[in-house]
Amino acid sequence: MSAVSAEYDVVVVGAGPGGSAAALTLARKGVKVLVLEKAKAPGESNVSGGALYGDFTKGYGLIDLVPGFESEAPLERKVLSHEVNILSDPDARRGSYQRYRLHGNSILARLGLFTVEIQTGHDYTVIRGEFDRWLAEKAAAAGAELMTGTTVRGLITETAGKEGEEGDQHEERDPEVRGVVTSRGEIRSRLVIDCSGVTSRLVEEAGLRGPLGPRHLYHAVKHVYRLPSEEVDRRFKLRQGEGRAINCFGDFMHGVAGSAFIFTNRDTLSVGIVASVDSMVRAFTEHFDEVGSVNDVLGAFEAHPFAAELLEGGELLEFSAHNIPRGHAAMLKKPYATGYLPTGDALGAFIKIGPLFDGMRRAIATGIMAAEAYLLASETGSFRASNLSRYKDMLAPIYEDVNRSGRESFFSESGFAYSVLPRILFSSSVFSKRVKFASSRHPTAGRKPLPQTQAEGPSATIIVDLDAASGSSIKPWVPSCPVGCFSLVTSKGAFISYKDLYAANLKALASSPDNRSGLDVLAYRDTVKAILEGRLAFDGARCVGCGTCAEIGPKEMVAFEPEEEGRGVRYRYG
Repeated sequence: MSAVSAEYDVVVVGAGPGGSAAALTLARKGVKVLVLEKAKAPGESNVSGGALYGDFTKGYGLIDLVPGFESEAPLERKVLSHEVNILSDPDARRGSYQRYRLHGNSILARLGLFTVEIQTGHDYTVIRGEFDRWLAEKAAAAGAELMTGTTVRGLITETAGKEGEEGDQHEERDPEVRGVVTSRGEIRSRLVIDCSGVTSRLVEEAGLRGPLGPRHLYHAVKHVYRLPSEEVDRRFKLRQGEGRAINCFGDFMHGVAGSAFIFTNRDTLSVGIVASVDSMVRAFTEHFDEVGSVNDVLGAFEAHPFAAELLEGGELLEFSAHNIPRGHAAMLKKPYATGYLPTGDALGAFIKIGPLFDGMRRAIATGIMAAEAYLLASETGSFRASNLSRYKDMLAPIYEDVNRSGRESFFSESGFAYSVLPRILFSSSVFSKRVKFASSRHPTAGRKPLPQTQAEGPSATIIVDLDAASGSSIKPWVPSCPVGCFSLVTSKGAFISYKDLYAANLKALASSPDNRSGLDVLAYRDTVKAILEGRLAFDGARCVGCGTCAEIGPKEMVAFEPEEEGRGVRYRYG
């Protein structure tokens, strides 16, 4: 590629909803704006659960940005209802399970422990590859330039507080951002708006935070199933064009803090799990006798009669995986630096309230806010941090939601909510409903993740110090990787799940005539010993670029570099 050396008013990194919202807002005002997208087409490497809420605080919703989006945009179904279900394990002997359905008038909602009603009246399921491309084209039509297949490798920075410049003591220690370094060369600008998502390293370069860790993140995996449109209508009791958003948690989570979801698209279903990374690491390295990976959790949900009845006969089309910021733990306290503003997931503006999650409309809102912060700063011609600080004032409704989600998470993401509460609710028929099921309905149990379409190479560069990482006592990267890039090499073979290693140990002990009781305890002990003594192996050919391994870190052992120039995984239904 030939080197690029150009000057723009604003460079936007990432052509997702937030990046395109910022670019569209700026282009309409005549600003010279460039959008850089690492994929070959906007949206093809993006992943979401599937629900876009079209309204927000006045002036910052999609309906404000594109008032006619409901007739223009590639939308799947209009979401008319949300429901949250707490599910018991199925009782095969009785052929039933217990279900508690949360709604706006339920006791838990009235007590303020769970938020259920988040509809705006302009809410739709979307497929990101189609929606993101549409919104990026709107920005381009308004005058923004779009450069795809271009990876931003870093920021162009200069030392702040040069002799003779004014600025407070804090600003003098901050870097001044003057543009970006890309796979095509340097591009200079007055402002960089970072919409590159949760794996953004630009936030760290700008001095706004250090690396994210497991407590700052959720991890999501998703299957997409094909079902005829009329069958979706029948099973979910919908009219043509109507949709439902369903969230569930319960015993099938095996102690992992998170929830499952089902979203109805036109002729597909999006089915997945969102879980906190720290709880995943604990569960997969301490309770491997019960659960081995996030795919086990997804499989357990899909095999549950509640989900199995809805998915029966569906054709599995796609598997995807993605990290999401845990807003109340990851949201930046200072969201600006000289010449730099982060938005969306890079900012940490993702909300998960109980089992419900909401990120795309906040990406759009923060994109519009960052654009407006530029327009205000341009009136003086200064893009120093002090002049961009009004961005934080604009973010007030985002911070309010994040703080509320943090308060609710104290209960909704606690061990009480995921273990004690269900048992209380299921102890009496007053609270829960017993649902009969056909015992033969387990059509998705044991399905493996599908291989993804790689676009000219693996999705990211993962750099692993195998000697150092093999010294870890628990080697958390092995069970936490959603596609099996990491494995544990032992005398019994290589394993990508400690549950599988435990099963192998249990089988070996059971076949020995010397052991008659307490085999599970012995197998657990042998598994812990094998994890401690085993060696880590890595093969990144299947990597989908979620970044989980690098966020578990530390960087000295596992580092992550994003794909370049359109290489990586392509999602059709992301």
